[in-house]
Amino acid sequence: MQIMPAVHSLAGRLAEHTARHDLRSRWFGVGRSVIAAAQLSVLLLTPLKALLVPVVGMGEFPRCDSVRAASALCLGGDAVGAEPRRWLLIMVLLVAASGYRPRWTVIPHAWAAYSVAVSISVPDGGESVGMIMCFLMIPIGLADGRTWHWQRPESALAPSWRTVSLAAFLAIRVQIAYLYLDSALSKFGVADWANGTAEYYFLRDGMFGVSRPWDGVLLWMSKSPLVVVSLTWGALLIEIAIGVCLLSSGRRRKVGMVLDIVLHGSIILTMGLWSFALAMIGSAIVCATPDRRPAEPVAVDSGSDTGSAAAGAWAHDAGRAADPCPECGAHAPPAAAVSSV
Repeated sequence: MQIMPAVHSLAGRLAEHTARHDLRSRWFGVGRSVIAAAQLSVLLLTPLKALLVPVVGMGEFPRCDSVRAASALCLGGDAVGAEPRRWLLIMVLLVAASGYRPRWTVIPHAWAAYSVAVSISVPDGGESVGMIMCFLMIPIGLADGRTWHWQRPESALAPSWRTVSLAAFLAIRVQIAYLYLDSALSKFGVADWANGTAEYYFLRDGMFGVSRPWDGVLLWMSKSPLVVVSLTWGALLIEIAIGVCLLSSGRRRKVGMVLDIVLHGSIILTMGLWSFALAMIGSAIVCATPDRRPAEPVAVDSGSDTGSAAAGAWAHDAGRAADPCPECGAHAPPAAAVSSV
């Protein structure tokens, strides 16, 4: 049957890609730290009473019913004050942002992100994105046995961890790409976005409008129909481009990351929304992590797998990586050096 060769070819390419997959790099570390910094900015720069302000129809915050009781802001009930809980979250996020022991801190980081997302009364969207990213990064973090996520790994990643980490990485890319594509396409159903005038009104919004020192220049520029249409439709096109790029190859994902920084950097300069912008930029950096890295270490971080299987995959990587690594500009070791393990 003609379909069987195609199936075998696809399986072979998937196995090869999995064997070369390794997210233990500074790319992943920087993205994770930026996300933690976004969450820290919420807790450090906003008074807790402003984060937990009562909402009409919803009652007092934090709400500790159902699964929300797992939040750190519900810890200890009435016997523990709100400030000690806040500082507990700050300490967890500081350790996560520092990059220390990803395998140990990835779950506490997800717990802190969950606590912020479900407990504060006025989330801006960045908290939800950060929470989802932290949960999806758990398998990747558990596979990362480095002391600091800024270091180069000293051992090969076991095959099972490669597979689990790759699945989580693909889920992250699909999630973030869907967010941008859905955001852009849904705006075409709103009259102000469709006719190109939305940015005119956003720049003049009383709460989220442009702030100093850019207000004079941008408000003057926005009086031009051409400028307003360019800003409005340009934002939609950039969002679509980001979503498409994050689903593509490594080089295109880097293009998507640059577009993401440009988009959210512009939002920071004009409208603020620091925590949301940082959460999105950090997510884009994680998505832009290169597919492969040079196979320099020879020891095996085996976990529950046998060393021979992981070493075989590592040798396979090295044997196919004689050319300079496109992401790092370095040469991988020859296969003979690895096969002697």
